[in-house]
Amino acid sequence: MGLRKGQKELVERYRGGKCAIPAIPGGGKTHCLSLWAVEMIANGYHKPGKILIVTYMNSAVNNFKQRISAELQKRGINGSKDYFVSTIHGLCLQIIKEKPDLIIANEEFEILDEVSKIHLISSAIDEWKRYNHREFRLYLDMENLSSSKIGDVYKSWHEKLCRIMLSAIGDFKVKGITPSEAKNKCKSLGRDSILSWASDIYEIYDRRLKMGGYLDFDDMLYNAKKMLQTDEHLLEKYRKKYSFVCEDEAQDSNYIQNEILTLIANGNLLRVGDSNQAICGSFSSSDFTLFKSFCDAPDTTVYSITQSSRNTRDIIDLANYFVKYVRENHPVHECRDSLLPQYIEPVPKDDPRPNPVIDEYGIKAAVFESWEEEAGGVVDQAVQMIKKHPDKTIAILVPTAWKMSLIIDILQSRKAPFEQLDNTSGERNKTLKKLGRIIDFLAVPEDGEKFSNMINECILTGEYDSTVFTELVDETETVGQRELLSEFIKKYPVEKILYPMGGIIEISDVPKELLQTKIWKDFTDSLDIVRELLEFPNTVVEKLILFISEKLRFDREERAIAQKVAGDVRYLMNQNPRWRLSDLAFELLSPKNMFNYFAGIVWDLKGFEPHPGVVTVATYHKSKGLEWDIVFLTGLNNADFPVLLEDKFMGEFWFLKEQYKNPQP
Repeated sequence: MGLRKGQKELVERYRGGKCAIPAIPGGGKTHCLSLWAVEMIANGYHKPGKILIVTYMNSAVNNFKQRISAELQKRGINGSKDYFVSTIHGLCLQIIKEKPDLIIANEEFEILDEVSKIHLISSAIDEWKRYNHREFRLYLDMENLSSSKIGDVYKSWHEKLCRIMLSAIGDFKVKGITPSEAKNKCKSLGRDSILSWASDIYEIYDRRLKMGGYLDFDDMLYNAKKMLQTDEHLLEKYRKKYSFVCEDEAQDSNYIQNEILTLIANGNLLRVGDSNQAICGSFSSSDFTLFKSFCDAPDTTVYSITQSSRNTRDIIDLANYFVKYVRENHPVHECRDSLLPQYIEPVPKDDPRPNPVIDEYGIKAAVFESWEEEAGGVVDQAVQMIKKHPDKTIAILVPTAWKMSLIIDILQSRKAPFEQLDNTSGERNKTLKKLGRIIDFLAVPEDGEKFSNMINECILTGEYDSTVFTELVDETETVGQRELLSEFIKKYPVEKILYPMGGIIEISDVPKELLQTKIWKDFTDSLDIVRELLEFPNTVVEKLILFISEKLRFDREERAIAQKVAGDVRYLMNQNPRWRLSDLAFELLSPKNMFNYFAGIVWDLKGFEPHPGVVTVATYHKSKGLEWDIVFLTGLNNADFPVLLEDKFMGEFWFLKEQYKNPQP
């Protein structure tokens, strides 16, 4: 099976009890976990129950399923009912659906996604502010704010407070603290305390959740744990159902997830993770010390995966040096235990997948005076790499999403091929943008520009010859087919295109160069679909959305997104009777629209594969788990990665009083 050190021990030896697999980056943990599951199923070691694998992302769920299924098929084993792969939220939803009446009066409960949760918390803050406006202003540096900026600052502080409350309420729930308990614990802190505010807002938010029959993701974990702890028959059912429990990405686990899996496992618990990759603790309730404690427990068997063939020896040496530097020389002594002494080893020379070898030292460094200079220099280097190595994948990684915009602007000015890897662009929101363009046109069908946008982005999506020749007074000019069609659509009355006198567009009104193109034929052939869309009743918007997905032959993923939008729109229209088609179009076309979260889940299930000769632009966070041949790391300075406690941190807000920006312990 070509297993390496650590992998071999797991697959061949682990047959029960508590087991930890600390795995370095690129160690092939998904590969060996899948082989372990197949080996267990092939030999019946998992019986009488199933193997449960809990992982962090939906894309990882898909990856595990595909790998295990493929290996079982290769061995001629029908084991599809012998394992179950899920996220922790998927598992908790399964548990809650066993007896929903135990936790909520309405069995038809709805799960509140993260976007809707932020909206609900925002409205809870609005209610709280009506009685606590003095407290809301308390942290603001009013003496140094001009009157012209007050409105913008209030809005910004409200948005930041939403994020703070999102985190605080999540922490309350993960620790099993109810709204009334939170109020009691915080009442001695005084009205100036953020935690005191959080307890008030938590109470309002919880009341609104219950009124709407909603559960958020934190509720799912809390209630699943509560049900398992209080219902012995339910707990026994799950212990019999799953003989082995495996937790992937265990470094990103939290207290309540840890308890749920420990309860179900009944002793047969396998945890896999890398504490040095615990990136979720800065913005969620994850706690990497849980995995570390599990590894250190005397009754835990530990098999370490330390060999990786992902990188060159130079990169491995640099990564190991960084770990060593942090542990021995970090200027803040309290930070020296933040990384574990877990070092990457290259694979043996006879490994079938050896480490890459290049002719020169593969790590380069450059110093720049400003972000603008750095962005330009990095893009220039990336463009050179595309020309020099068109068969290689390339990435530019940035610390934050806002820094991405300048990189993209420069790539566009250089006409360099790129793909943006974030929550609001490219493949992730393609379906939402398509729906937005169509509904934007249907809301104002006489608008030629909206008609042109819809045709080019939603109907005529194929490739066309880039140029045709159009005669001017003294010369000929080269223009694109799309440009020629767009100019005609924008200037010519829409009603004369869709419903011309005599049923045919007046040929004399159409530029003769356009008449000769393939795009013109495709355009006229597509007008029947446009008329069908226009004539469909738009009084029931959710049905219109489903009709659009049917007429434009959306694929499976696009249909799933359209169905989610249709369901949400029904709720939105009930909540906001004044909402019109134009409002929905505006929301769908907004980069940070409320539907992005679900679209991102669907996109994650498909996974991401970088394309050779195309620059991927992503944040460091989004790049986790992905691989490229050539990578540019930007923003490596103390402004983006603070080192000392006196450095500026990302969470500091310029409009706060100095003592609240970065309070020292």
